[in-house]
Amino acid sequence: MNHSIEISYAQEQLMSQLILLGAEKGRFLGAYFAMQGKERLEMDEWLSLYTEKVQQLLSEPDIVLEEELHSLVLIGSQITIEYPEYETKDSFTIVLPEQANPDDNLISFLSPVGRQLLLARLGELISVTTPAGAMHVIITSITFAENSFSGGGGATSGS
Repeated sequence: MNHSIEISYAQEQLMSQLILLGAEKGRFLGAYFAMQGKERLEMDEWLSLYTEKVQQLLSEPDIVLEEELHSLVLIGSQITIEYPEYETKDSFTIVLPEQANPDDNLISFLSPVGRQLLLARLGELISVTTPAGAMHVIITSITFAENSFSGGGGATSGS
């Protein structure tokens, strides 16, 4: 895939995310955060922040967008994280909830880990809270994955 096609593809995918999140935000919140409360309010604010960031990226010149696609975790990013305390690595793609399949390394952006990694930067050391406790991770690689985002389908419960 050449450079201009890659950028066009990424722009299309990011635009699709904006449309989907605008149309489906209420459904995502209702399906995955049914109870009114702090967690739902925080996710509502986080989704607003994410959409603002994507809008900003789409207004940038292609060269800036290309750089950000390799340095910022977005829905559709294939990332590698390193666990410095254990000297191991994991790779997975951040996807929509209905595309999530942990066995295939597809993590929902609404999952606890996905939410904590969304909008993180390449090389950033972050603390990720998991059921096993807090772990420090470093994001060592980010690539905007081809065909990782399909704009179809609404939120379904259970993912």
